[in-house]
Amino acid sequence: MQRDDIQKQGAQAAREGLTLWDCPYYRAANMPGHTGEPIVKWREKVEAWEAGWLAETKSWKPPPGKEVRFAPRALERRRN
Repeated sequence: MQRDDIQKQGAQAAREGLTLWDCPYYRAANMPGHTGEPIVKWREKVEAWEAGWLAETKSWKPPPGKEVRFAPRALERRRN
């Protein structure tokens, strides 16, 4: 599948209300350990899907009085 197609899927997922964690490439059946594809290729798919999702959600305006923040997962840390 081409990068543009994967980005369109990510954008569609955002319109459907899915989150970044709903990326289909995070499902076990689509991960390199199951598919046998190189991790680099898998990561490119993940990044394309996320780029589509982020591009779609970036254009949204937050409801009045609400702040919406998006942080890339790699930079977001949970505090214990």
